[in-house]
Amino acid sequence: MPPAKELTASPDSQANLEFYGFPQAGFDFLRALKKHNDRDWFRERKQIFEETVKQPMEVLVHEVAARCRRRGLALYAKDKNPLTRIYRDIRFSADKRPFNTHLGAGLRRSPAGNDPGEIYIHISCETPLVAAGFWMPERPFLQLWRESIVADPGAMKRMVKQLAKYELPLSSEHRLSRLPRGFDQYAGSDIADFLRLTSYVTSRNLTESDCLSAALVDNIVEFALAAKPLLEYGWKLGYTPQRDILAER
Repeated sequence: MPPAKELTASPDSQANLEFYGFPQAGFDFLRALKKHNDRDWFRERKQIFEETVKQPMEVLVHEVAARCRRRGLALYAKDKNPLTRIYRDIRFSADKRPFNTHLGAGLRRSPAGNDPGEIYIHISCETPLVAAGFWMPERPFLQLWRESIVADPGAMKRMVKQLAKYELPLSSEHRLSRLPRGFDQYAGSDIADFLRLTSYVTSRNLTESDCLSAALVDNIVEFALAAKPLLEYGWKLGYTPQRDILAER
């Protein structure tokens, strides 16, 4: 990797470094980790992981956050541990492989990372992607969202239409088979599908070539700005989550 260049000062601790793209060695490492998901193998190559995957990811998320703020979207990398863990929690899992074969990071409205909603960056050798929204939030938050839909169906429809302009449909992966309790009267209505959702997210797939390029920063920033109406819709609900979804990944 070329030496890092200095950028203007920012609240982000890594924002004085410039992202040049992930090195090919980072993706080679993730592929090899799939084949050798072993503690001894990883221990001998931990420095490769640090230099080719973890450190570039840290620089990426801070630079994306800084650029988003300059363009009017307040996003920050989490102050402590901005990245997801490479080590899997295997205490209650039948799958005892010790390592994840991807690395993720979420950008939130505050450095503390306590706000709901995020831009999530997922780097892997199989399905790299960037996502936005509110993934598997708590029930009280879902209740507020559903009540907001019922109170003003037009606002929800306008938000979805804004996303559609950038080919960003809401994901229907997480949804109930029936309408939630208390909303049965909306069966067959044009808001029924919205009320059945248990996550409000949209995403865009990335390619390995995207991730190897310095232009990945611009790609993610443009995605974040296109997804801004979704984030703002959820933020206006004024809910403070009781648990940190990102920390659980």
